[in-house]
Amino acid sequence: MVIGVKDDLSCRWEYCQMHDMMREVCLNKAKEENFLQFIKVPTTSTSTINAHTPTGSRRLAVHGGGNAFDMLGSKNNQKARSVLGFGLDSNLWKQSAQGLRNLQLLRVLDLSLDYKNDSKGGRIPSSIGKLIHLRYLSLDMRWATHVPSSLRNLKLLIYLRIYSRERVHLPSIFKEMVELRFLQLPFLVDDKTKLELGNLVNLEYLSGFPSENGSILRMKKLRTLQIFLKGKYTSEILASSLCELRNLEELSLIDENNESDGAYDVDFVWNFIHLRSLGLSIHVTRLPDHSRFPPHLAHISLIYCKMEEDPLQILEKLLHLKSVQLQYRSFVGRKMELPEGLKYITSLKELEIRHSNKEWKTKLVPGGESNHKVQHIPSVQLHYEGDDSDIDE
Repeated sequence: MVIGVKDDLSCRWEYCQMHDMMREVCLNKAKEENFLQFIKVPTTSTSTINAHTPTGSRRLAVHGGGNAFDMLGSKNNQKARSVLGFGLDSNLWKQSAQGLRNLQLLRVLDLSLDYKNDSKGGRIPSSIGKLIHLRYLSLDMRWATHVPSSLRNLKLLIYLRIYSRERVHLPSIFKEMVELRFLQLPFLVDDKTKLELGNLVNLEYLSGFPSENGSILRMKKLRTLQIFLKGKYTSEILASSLCELRNLEELSLIDENNESDGAYDVDFVWNFIHLRSLGLSIHVTRLPDHSRFPPHLAHISLIYCKMEEDPLQILEKLLHLKSVQLQYRSFVGRKMELPEGLKYITSLKELEIRHSNKEWKTKLVPGGESNHKVQHIPSVQLHYEGDDSDIDE
């Protein structure tokens, strides 16, 4: 009735699948014991929210737009601890102020706007900053461009995720969030943003960190790091910034503008002995000898590396790999060969290569002379540069 699903690549439990009958039993029991309340917000002007009487549940899930927070702001919901909002529209920012003020005991707030109905621009309501008991805050803002400075009041946050498709202005809000373990920053922040992350010594996950904004030297508990390199960021500065992060398990280095003057020296990366996943989107001329790789590295993704030496000749010797992705301009040398050693990497679950070798189109298809090298891999994707045709297995 309930099946847990593991990710084939990471071997982590990703989600569980529940039979419809089990789902209905659980929902009915939750409503019966006032454990959870679902609120379907009316979308037409003739509908009234009075048709949905609040029950005083501590866990609320809101679906749809309309006057969502007018409903949530009811006195019956003042003891709510968790609010999840799905498919909300841009009116959320305009009409949520009073509703949020009445939810002072919230521990979890997860708001996701519907990108189909949401208008561009906008600001997150400053009233969120009054929810001083929050531990978990996820804001999928879609097109919002400003984050209120009042968020600095949320000193007990453990998890903070801010997502937007627009360039976002982030005020100085992180200095006293010393309990943070998880921080996902917007991919695009404006030039006026000055992050103060030096006090976040408990961080274990940091995504979207722009290199020109502060230091991560004190974040020695980091396990996952995604960093955007911008401007005159040399290999020496990069190495000195990361060399103390000895607990790293996942690392992604991205040259934001792909305009570095020369290749980066990432020799220090191979010293992270706990590294399981590596993503490089920076200019690197070649990979080191296979003996230098971290012993637990299972996932590697290369893009815009402009390697002059074929990376597959090194990767074929890493017998514990689970996924390999060689994306656009990962290799700019004369010819990339599919090595015989790939057939011995029995742990490999995914191989994705964007290449310019026309011969692969016929050699790797089922029945082709080189198909035996990849036939044990569940997911093989070969994209030929300069042609619309792909090979998928």
